[in-house]
Amino acid sequence: MPGREPLALRLAAPLGAAAGALWRALPVLLGWVLVSVGAWLAWPPAGFLTAGALLLADQVADRRTIRRRSE
Repeated sequence: MPGREPLALRLAAPLGAAAGALWRALPVLLGWVLVSVGAWLAWPPAGFLTAGALLLADQVADRRTIRRRSE
């Protein structure tokens, strides 16, 4: 019957897409963690400030990219 494929087959594409996105983002996330931990080792509040600044910079970059694509 159509639409009665096993759950594993229905979830394969979304899970594969999520795994691919995570795999592509992993080097960036690891870099952010390393930079923040390095700053934290120098001065603990600097680690939190660095992590926050990196997250804000990422949001700004994402919004600029989305704005360019919509034009």
